[in-house]
Amino acid sequence: MVTCNDRYAADWVLEAEIGVLQRMASQQGRQQLLALLLLLLGQACVSIPAAASTSRKGTILVSYDPLNRQQALDSLNARSYDVVQDLATLSILVAKLRPGPAAAAAAAAGGVADVDYTVGIKEEGRSYGMKMVQADTAEMQDIADTFKSKVLYCVMDTGLDVTNKDFAGVALSGAVPEDISPVSPRWDQDTVGHGTHVSGVIAAVRNAKGIIGVSPEGANLIHVRVMPDATAYTSTALEGLQQCVTEFDRRKAAAAVPDMKLVISMSLGSPEVPTRILWDEAISRLTVQRSDILLVAAAGNTGTKADYEYPAGNPNVLAVAAVDASGAVASFSTRQKYVAIAGPGVNIVSTIPLALTTTDSYYLNQVLDRVSTTPPIPEAIADPAFLAQPPPEPPAGIIRADVSGPLVSCGLASSVCESAAGKICLIQRGGNTFRDKVKNCMDGGGIGALIYNRDDLPPCQRLDTITVGSIEQQQAGPADRVPTMALARAQGEALLRALQNGTQLTASIRFPVLPAQTDVGLGLMSGTSMATPAVSGVAGLVWSAHTACGAAEIRNALLATAKMPQGATPDGTTYVRGTRNNDVGFGIVQALAAHKYLLARPCKAPPPALQVTVLVRPDGVNGTDAKATALPPDALRTVGQRVTLIVKLRDADGNPVVGQKVRISVQPSPDMVKCGAYERATNVFGAFGVRCAVTKEGRAVLTATVPAGPGVAASKGQSTLNIRRAGQQTKLPR
Repeated sequence: MVTCNDRYAADWVLEAEIGVLQRMASQQGRQQLLALLLLLLGQACVSIPAAASTSRKGTILVSYDPLNRQQALDSLNARSYDVVQDLATLSILVAKLRPGPAAAAAAAAGGVADVDYTVGIKEEGRSYGMKMVQADTAEMQDIADTFKSKVLYCVMDTGLDVTNKDFAGVALSGAVPEDISPVSPRWDQDTVGHGTHVSGVIAAVRNAKGIIGVSPEGANLIHVRVMPDATAYTSTALEGLQQCVTEFDRRKAAAAVPDMKLVISMSLGSPEVPTRILWDEAISRLTVQRSDILLVAAAGNTGTKADYEYPAGNPNVLAVAAVDASGAVASFSTRQKYVAIAGPGVNIVSTIPLALTTTDSYYLNQVLDRVSTTPPIPEAIADPAFLAQPPPEPPAGIIRADVSGPLVSCGLASSVCESAAGKICLIQRGGNTFRDKVKNCMDGGGIGALIYNRDDLPPCQRLDTITVGSIEQQQAGPADRVPTMALARAQGEALLRALQNGTQLTASIRFPVLPAQTDVGLGLMSGTSMATPAVSGVAGLVWSAHTACGAAEIRNALLATAKMPQGATPDGTTYVRGTRNNDVGFGIVQALAAHKYLLARPCKAPPPALQVTVLVRPDGVNGTDAKATALPPDALRTVGQRVTLIVKLRDADGNPVVGQKVRISVQPSPDMVKCGAYERATNVFGAFGVRCAVTKEGRAVLTATVPAGPGVAASKGQSTLNIRRAGQQTKLPR
């Protein structure tokens, strides 16, 4: 008999800081017991040799939080373990499986069952992704605290529920794009849950409750609510991008932190071709002008269909794929040539709005009887949690209604299940779509369905992230669907065995609505949307400790140190470290490795930008007299008039910059203002003047640009003119 118990934990359960039981390796005495490393939940289950000493067979270690000692003792007792040694100073218990059915099963298997049991978990935990990306190391957590003022995270998403106490202590602000503010004026609300979840992956605080994010020591975060209903026009998203930059510049100035950096995290995207040009133009302008801004975006959830997604498809954006707890690329993760890097994105635990905790899988998974039978099957008699571990998964698109009825086996349900009338269908995955399986159950008169995993998959692997109805079908109504729950193969096979043995089973499927959480709300989500903030958080952590680096250098460090998982591309090409592939890019982001990479290869501090002042004088006479009267911005001029363009350069200390070449340009058309020269060097006063003729109506932007060079940062300044035709009396609209 296969017992899954907590093996599913590696897929989604919070990783406890302490408080996990581990199978014992060969033990000869106390010293070897104390030397054992405790396996933290979130790592894959491991197979450890059976105990060498018969007196120690069935013995396990428990490391517990002293505040939760009684919880650990109660959990051990509930799992048929007796404490045989109490190492109170170390907060460790040595326990042995008491004689009985569980001990007999362990002995038959050659030792303690290959299971990791959770006990004594502290209130605060972390997703398995924290360890995967090295954000939980002492060095990176110290950086998160010491250098938190050096980086601002901007999350563009569905809003953020600030009533969730896991954001108390985060330096929060927010914005809503102007075009949607009349309908959704508040950024600090989230009716979808997506925005609160991704924000928590980055910034959930260390406060002894809930979880911790990648940067848990009070990060600087702005949330721009561009998708209040989980969708947005491209224009809205681009306005949100601008709001990120505006708030970044405001905070940098207000905090007097000139080397502050901005990481923009975008768990959004669109495959629509017309939007690509808009994204490309906006991103190219931003990244050319600003080396202190890094853009990170979700690669997409189209799987091997490989649709292009924007903004991730832009080469200046760090495009993120998703992997699961084992490091394997997620089935939904888009495989495309723009994929640069990967992060944990399958069944991620993070913050959600308190109002949404009533039906979230994180809390529902703790309800043991969502799937049950009368009479109980033998496996459920031996372990009451058998049908709850791994937790049943309600597919997307189902009807959430409690149902109970006789259980009938429908095999693969490749055709109408003729014996299903008034019954719940037991169906195995494979051969046709989930949608067709449920329909064939319903067409036979079935009132509910239990679908379990394929024969070629591990017995305890959860069957999750499946859909039984398209969006259109869901909107059309529930007429073609029935309540459905997905099970692991071991669970489905146990139900099938009972039916084959002649047991008449009545199955029940429940969808309870739980009371809303009032303090911290947690939830489970999957997608490249969840992988993106993990990478964004790591990028910000690393950058905050290496502010001499520009965005391109941080990107290079992350890619150079990414960890390539085991695997192969769909065409069978094995993943190779240092070689990009369409599945995971250069691999899974690694915070500590990137930090050490930059310690060994420190960036040189960029030269400071120059102060470029552009003045327009009305008289058309060359000169650099500082007292000369200049026209105000957007001054009105008439076609045929002449002006003098005065350019002044100063360094960071206000001193004149002599002999520096400066280029002049006129936008949107150089025909609007024609100048005698378009490139000049500054004189001994750090300035020069150029005579120009006003030749075409419209609004002209006059720009002076200092190109980047040795010891010189790219810098620019601007002035504007409104130009009218001769004889035109009214001012042109701005």
